[in-house]
Amino acid sequence: MNDNMLKRENAHPSLIKRLLMYLRLHQQSITYLLVTFCAVIYFVYGLGYSSNWALVVSESRGQTFYRASQQVNRILVDLGFVHLVIVLIHLAFGAITRKKYYVSNFVLSIISSIFMIVIPAITIYYNGVLSRMYARITEEEVPAYLYQVHGAGEKSFAVFSICNVLSIVMLLVALLFVEFIIYKWRAQKERAKLIKELLVNHER
Repeated sequence: MNDNMLKRENAHPSLIKRLLMYLRLHQQSITYLLVTFCAVIYFVYGLGYSSNWALVVSESRGQTFYRASQQVNRILVDLGFVHLVIVLIHLAFGAITRKKYYVSNFVLSIISSIFMIVIPAITIYYNGVLSRMYARITEEEVPAYLYQVHGAGEKSFAVFSICNVLSIVMLLVALLFVEFIIYKWRAQKERAKLIKELLVNHER
C-alpha cells in the first residue's frame, strides 16, 4: 500500500517534468501557432465587430453610436490586418521551424509582439467607450425590438465581453512570445560563443 502511494507520488513530478520538457522542446512551434491563431481570430472577429448593431441604428437617433462603432471597427480591422500580414510573412521565412534566427526574424518577432500588446490595449479602451455609449441608448430613442440580440428586447454586450476576453488572451500570448524571443536570443548567443570556442581550440 505504502509502496503504491510512493510510486504515485514519484510519478507526478516525473509527468510534470516530461510535460515541461515537451513544452520547452516544442516551444517555438507552439508559440507561433498561438500567435497565428490570435492574429487570425482577431482579424476575423474584427470584420464583424459592429454588425450586431446594424438594426439598432436603423433609427436616426442611434447613428451617433453607429458612426463611432464603425470608426472603431475600421481601426481594429486595419490593425488586425497589418498584424496578420506580419505574422504570415514571418511564417513564410520559416520562423516556426527555423533553428537559426537572422536579424529579420528577430525584427519581425519584436514588431509582432508589440502589435500583440498595442492591439489589446486599444481594443479594451475602445470597448469601454462604446459599451458606455451603447448602455446609454434608451428604448425611447431606439425601440427594443430593433436590438439584434439573443432574446429580443434586451441589449447584448456579448461583443464587448468576447473581444475583451480575446484581448486578454492575446496579451498572455504576447508575454509568451516575448519570453520566447529572449530565450531564442540567449540560446543563439550561447551557441555562437560555443562555436567560437570550439574553433579557437581546434586551431590550437
